[in-house]
Amino acid sequence: MPAPSGPPRRIGFDALRALRNPTGLGNYSRGVLRGLRAVDPALDLHLFTTATARPDYATLPSELGARLHLPPLVWQRRGFRSMWRVFRLGRAAQRVGLDLFHGLSHEIPRDLPGTRMPSVVTFLDLIYHRHPEYFPAFDRHSYEWRYHWSAEHATAIVAISAQTRDDLVACYNIPAARICVIPPACDPRFARPCPADVRAAVRARCGVPEQFLLSVGTLEPRKNQALAIEAVARLGAATPMLVLVGRDGGSAADLQRVAEARGIAGRVRILTTVGSADLPALMQSAALFLYPSFIEGFGMPIVEALSAGVPVITSAGGCFAEAGGTGTRYVDPTDAPGLAEAIAEVLADSALAERMRAAGRQHAEGFDGSTLARRLLAVYDAVMADRPVPAELHAPALESTG
Repeated sequence: MPAPSGPPRRIGFDALRALRNPTGLGNYSRGVLRGLRAVDPALDLHLFTTATARPDYATLPSELGARLHLPPLVWQRRGFRSMWRVFRLGRAAQRVGLDLFHGLSHEIPRDLPGTRMPSVVTFLDLIYHRHPEYFPAFDRHSYEWRYHWSAEHATAIVAISAQTRDDLVACYNIPAARICVIPPACDPRFARPCPADVRAAVRARCGVPEQFLLSVGTLEPRKNQALAIEAVARLGAATPMLVLVGRDGGSAADLQRVAEARGIAGRVRILTTVGSADLPALMQSAALFLYPSFIEGFGMPIVEALSAGVPVITSAGGCFAEAGGTGTRYVDPTDAPGLAEAIAEVLADSALAERMRAAGRQHAEGFDGSTLARRLLAVYDAVMADRPVPAELHAPALESTG
């Protein structure tokens, strides 16, 4: 997509998550920024944040050729930074002379509409609204106050899945014509083959055998890793070890107890400190990837596993078919016998596993960062020109594959 003639587009972003969060919103935000820079080197990018970057991401602004903006010193004190982000960031963006502001994590500043600057806001999910039982009351009220208002006041909305688009319509009563569906980009490292010695070194470092089943995601009730343990417990001792990788969101000890109660503690390994640099090699080493989550906004680990050439079994319903495509197996997330049967079938049938790998790799190619960035630039251009967003962007390009 060629850039419009004239001065470079000057785009601002709430980049707090891009510079601070190692997973989820952080990965999404970094993928957007890198994709935009790749497809249009002339873009004038401005990153707004209330806190300095984590060491891992300190070079991101220079990598992007972007200008970094922090609050004035008086607003950098503890307790004041979040107030600046909510109530003052819009005017700071106006002073820079931006053409458009993109809130990458469910919200835009409250003072932004008063500047008359066009805006886009990304929504990854509305899980707090659909399943409030997973969130403390204070968090639910905070999300509702910030997110609902942002959806109503942004010029256009980017949903990362058709499921999130439908939730915005149903839960917030947002007109579907204001919502575009652009999935997140998959990190290309997962598709890039890791040498055998690198994979072996990562396995040794993590203490996992050559053959294993893998599940990646924060260890919390919503991710439903307990179902994977129950399924493995129903299978014979020859079944490969189950490896659960993710930050401990409060469930690690409970999952260990489930494994002990089912008599398979030695066949389950829980890893809470695997670095992102080791994840592609670990993913490519897995015999099978399991993602039995109850609900997601998208489910990026599914695409990462497909990109790595690993057969995937995930949950039926919701957004999972958008991430998994036609080559993935789908099981009810409450059905442990069904998951056990699917695991056994894929492990026993090498031809089936190979068909799943081939279909998965092909599906994962659709989550290329440059391709998705071009769709996002089309949204930006329509919003800045005060035109309706192209109708083809109201549905995901890959929706028909689910």
